[in-house]
Amino acid sequence: MVLKSLILFRFMNLSHEITLNELIEKIKANDQNAFRVFFCKMQPNIFNFLYRYCLDYDVAKDLTQETFVKFWHSRDVIDPAWSPKSYLFRIARNLALNQVQRKAPSVSYDDNENLLVALFKHPGKEYEQKFLMNDFKKAVLLLPERCRVIFILSRYHDFKYDEIASMLEISIQTVKNQMNKSLAILRKHLSRYID
Repeated sequence: MVLKSLILFRFMNLSHEITLNELIEKIKANDQNAFRVFFCKMQPNIFNFLYRYCLDYDVAKDLTQETFVKFWHSRDVIDPAWSPKSYLFRIARNLALNQVQRKAPSVSYDDNENLLVALFKHPGKEYEQKFLMNDFKKAVLLLPERCRVIFILSRYHDFKYDEIASMLEISIQTVKNQMNKSLAILRKHLSRYID
């Protein structure tokens, strides 16, 4: 176990010294260690994106793993001139879209139970914030698919509009229009919280 931790620590230290393009070149050459470093760098972002997209921890975990498996299997066709990060998010987005088509989104009972427990423990102003966050999650789920993807990439993962446009293969103007549409829908659904 100690040896495994030392090896992982060594790879994590190497990840600061090597660029993403160098990692991709090594991955294309079937370097599993480079892929591990790439995974360690990118996994939290992909998981967070997928979790925010489907609001299901287990599904997000499975889709994250499937995203990296697909990335590994397509390593031969990856062009380092492309943004590997965008390519990875595109795989994740496609998997999430497939998942949503298979299963309608739902709010877990755990979220509602946690909300009720918090209300009893901390009455007052905090309950409004809990309801706001719960309503916000629901409102994001109600966004049309393209709006939701663009909103999550922009607001949760800090992608710039041109990066999103490249990733989704759409124009920058379409990204701007979809963001405006998303914000209008969210404002409408959350109007009771807006002064």
